[in-house]
Amino acid sequence: MKDYPASAIRNFAVVGHASSGKTMLCEAMQVCSGRIGRMGSIAAGTTVSDYHPAEKAHQISVHATLLSAEWMERKFNIIDTPGCADFISEGLGALRVGDFALVVINAAHGLGYGTDTVWEQATLHNLPKMIVINALDKANLDFEATLAATREHFGKNVFPITLPLDAGPGFSRVLDVMRNEVITYRPGSNGRYEEKPADGPLAERVQQLHRELIEFIAESDDTLMEKFFAQGALSEEELRAGLHKAIQSQVFVPLFSVSAETNVGVARLMEFIAKYGASPVDREEVPATDASGLPGVVKLTQPEPVAYVFKTMNEAGVGELSLFRLYSGTIHSGEELFNSDRQLSERIGQLYTLNGGDRTPVPTLHAGDIGAVVKLRETRTGHTLCSPRFVVTLPKITFPRPNIHGALKLRAKGDEDKLAAGLATLHAEDPTFLYRVDDEIHQTIVSGQGEIHLQVICERLLRRFNVVVELE
Repeated sequence: MKDYPASAIRNFAVVGHASSGKTMLCEAMQVCSGRIGRMGSIAAGTTVSDYHPAEKAHQISVHATLLSAEWMERKFNIIDTPGCADFISEGLGALRVGDFALVVINAAHGLGYGTDTVWEQATLHNLPKMIVINALDKANLDFEATLAATREHFGKNVFPITLPLDAGPGFSRVLDVMRNEVITYRPGSNGRYEEKPADGPLAERVQQLHRELIEFIAESDDTLMEKFFAQGALSEEELRAGLHKAIQSQVFVPLFSVSAETNVGVARLMEFIAKYGASPVDREEVPATDASGLPGVVKLTQPEPVAYVFKTMNEAGVGELSLFRLYSGTIHSGEELFNSDRQLSERIGQLYTLNGGDRTPVPTLHAGDIGAVVKLRETRTGHTLCSPRFVVTLPKITFPRPNIHGALKLRAKGDEDKLAAGLATLHAEDPTFLYRVDDEIHQTIVSGQGEIHLQVICERLLRRFNVVVELE
């Protein structure tokens, strides 16, 4: 994959309630971009995103997984996140480093409380949103009701860019409002399609929606608003130029109709992201705290590197892997950076770009990009790495407190040291998991976000540290 300037990078978190179809949407994007030849499946454990043993065993996403794709001369850094509330920390990390949120809603299930959680977090980070209504190939759907509920819940500025024409089993056609076209997707889940102009009642509907779209765009720009009132319309060029700004200011939230499993509507979504999605340039300054504890900023264009580590995990055959976003400068393998949280130097080892479990070594990473580095000694989730000539600390993620607790009972005596080392490592990787030794009752107490969370912790202790425990 070639180097891309910050303006051509699209960093986004795919978020939503459990079972909304986020992983399969990411899988469809992989097919459209040519990264994989055909769709995998969650049941078979063959998706690019859900490659960890726990994800295959439970058939849910457990980790935030970084994927990459190239589309229309743009680089997509896609972060697929778990929908299960037990692993909310993964979504929070992804939203912390993304430039916009792609919020997925299952048409058959409705909004779900998890949708509210990620929406609120995206708003907290001032991220623009795009909405995907997924699973439109399922039976007994009412798209119009789902659209109405979404607009009622999130605001009247939610606007459909594509509408399904044959929602339900066999879904293959969408009406494209911006292009005034009917797009028909070919069978085979390859994402390829044919276009033809809308006519008759469909053309009338597009014209009505097109006018509503122009009004939204005019609202985001005073100059365009004046032209709109003076002329009653905007040119195609003015419309497209204003669209990006309207999304960034969140006066307009685009909505797309797709079926991820059959790869219908996904290619058009990707085209829209490539043309109008937020890039690192849209957030060219981010707040930071300087070495004196005073407020400061990190600028995308400054030469000194500043990176934020949003996830640490252990990978078989590699060891500890730290995922980070680079907010400024360039990082090279082998250079020394300063960990401003721990007040010590870290040597940067081999750098990688990731696509699920596939790691591609790279010599450098540039401002705006997301990548990974192996075997940092003291750096953990939430830490800032920066140039020793420009010492700053980036704001940290606020993680929720645990809401469930249990006691660990060792199966074999003599494993106490291994258990202690394993728990310390797992806490460093996942700050929402806590543990302590209760001296009064002589038990190790573990705390997490839910039963599945603690169950997965016990599985990791066995798989990685060969420690067998019972959870009481």
